[in-house]
Amino acid sequence: MATSKSAPLYQQIYDDIKGAIKDGTYKVDEKIPSEAELSEEYGVSRITVRRAIEDLCADGYLTKMQGRGTFVGKPHIMRRLSQSKATRSFSEICEEAGVTPGAHLIERQIVPVRPDEQEFFGLGPDALLIYVHRVRTADGLGVCDENMFVPYDDGRDLLTLPLEDTSLFDAIEQATGHRPASNEDWNITAVKATTDQASLLGISVGDPLLRTHVSFVDDEGRPVCMGRHYFVGSRYELSI
Repeated sequence: MATSKSAPLYQQIYDDIKGAIKDGTYKVDEKIPSEAELSEEYGVSRITVRRAIEDLCADGYLTKMQGRGTFVGKPHIMRRLSQSKATRSFSEICEEAGVTPGAHLIERQIVPVRPDEQEFFGLGPDALLIYVHRVRTADGLGVCDENMFVPYDDGRDLLTLPLEDTSLFDAIEQATGHRPASNEDWNITAVKATTDQASLLGISVGDPLLRTHVSFVDDEGRPVCMGRHYFVGSRYELSI
């Protein structure tokens, strides 16, 4: 949809450049015109152009390189929400977006069950879970702080299966015999990156993250796993 001519000038420039990135006029890693060139093209001040460029950088569409100029950033990883609640693994989403998925294992351990997990899995108060903590990447860029929980009695093999650069859904299916097929419950909240998350994801402390709390079931409705994931807001886009 074209930007209204009554919109602020910086917004028109923002939308024009964003549209050119999405339709392939500007390609990934390609340098865009300088602020001076854009200022002349649009007949506006460089301050106006700079605001549009800064917003595009903050939203992950552009990247500034000191002394070299401004370049098109990596494409957003998109996830479409639908009423069917059908789910796909992060690896599948990356492959559909034309980028290479990756995963770096931070830790895996046995942890006590918490009240919401106890209710979802139908476990007793003394039950144990396997906790898997990984960083998911797309073309080597940190996208998600992944935290997955699986009942210990069903998924103990997750403690020894290789989890580096693999699909966790595949590993869970191998360990438990059940594959996450849909989400029973999915809550999304905007939060700010902590110091640890900023270090893991290669972003700044306080940068926006999308926190998703998801309960996954198999194709027969049996609880399989629960995820608490944090997606980098400028690198992951939800299309509803």
